[in-house]
Amino acid sequence: MTSSAFIAHVLDPLIDPAYAEEERAYDRAFAKLDKEENGRDYVRNFKRSNTYALDWAGDKILTATKDNALRLYDVQAGKEENAWEGEWMAAQTDPNSPFQCAAISWGGKFCVFDTRTATGSVYDVDLKKTSPHMKDFLNLCWSPNSKHIAVNNRQDQVYLLDLRQKQSLRLGASKTMPTETNQMVFSADGESLWLATGGGPGKITILPMPNLQNEGGAQLTAHQYTTVALAADKRGRHIASAGCDCLVALWDPKHLVCTRTFGHATQAVTTLSFSHTGSLLAWGTGGVGSSGGGDKNLTIVGADTNFYWQEPTAAPVQCVKWHPTRNCLAYSLAANLLPDERESRRLTQRECAVVNIMNLPEVQQ
Repeated sequence: MTSSAFIAHVLDPLIDPAYAEEERAYDRAFAKLDKEENGRDYVRNFKRSNTYALDWAGDKILTATKDNALRLYDVQAGKEENAWEGEWMAAQTDPNSPFQCAAISWGGKFCVFDTRTATGSVYDVDLKKTSPHMKDFLNLCWSPNSKHIAVNNRQDQVYLLDLRQKQSLRLGASKTMPTETNQMVFSADGESLWLATGGGPGKITILPMPNLQNEGGAQLTAHQYTTVALAADKRGRHIASAGCDCLVALWDPKHLVCTRTFGHATQAVTTLSFSHTGSLLAWGTGGVGSSGGGDKNLTIVGADTNFYWQEPTAAPVQCVKWHPTRNCLAYSLAANLLPDERESRRLTQRECAVVNIMNLPEVQQ
């Protein structure tokens, strides 16, 4: 733990006694991680390319990279298992099936793959043929029940794709946002879609499902400038937001109020992820367009407890993603800003790795 992280840990306010035992257990887990290397791993044989998206497909790692490919890596075997060519800008595993992944390309191609095979797909549609405006896509997210997928593009248009009829993709509601839309998440109950929007102040726009219209929705002032990232706790207790003001905020999705903020970042936070129990929140500083200046960190806090971990990283953190069923965090670094392992024999392979993995013991809730 860095010295600044230790100070933040000591100065954190008292926690609810109901979470005291959980805090002690995580303190022990992170202290062990700080002393030992057996909790760390990395994806071997990874082609050094920046990552647009990172997710788990069961115990395997799925990445969409700048070199125009979606790849599935077997971490234990240290090899690439499958690959799908394309200019994929976003990809996410089905929340109810570890073998199914949705991806959207810059040019408008939408696919749902079975990750166990490199051929064939559940859906394979060129959305641009439906409408010439359906292109330049940036983000994608599944609804909790896997019946809808939301996508948005550079023109800040949000589209809802209806997957309720197998083999028949239907276009649902759509909405053009007045300001830039950076990331999207569904609430855990699937009743609303949350959008991180730009401007000053940065806001969160909440659109009701399935019509995505303002009636029944809300808008929250979230950050001093531009809300960049969002993450939803699967238990439905929290939604986290991050902005260019270097703050991370927790929101009560039922009452639409901010319940807590974290000020441990020293740069804009561009990626967030909750653990499978919702008890841990990880974030990284940096992003695809980062120049690499300033502090570069990976940070982990307790949503209900304390500040646990902050470590400097060799390059800006582009994506963070917790494993869907255990305390295992995958995070990717900006490949173009990593040190070249050929330039220094002091560096280990892990120090030059693009995708890193952190394993923590499970803690009883």
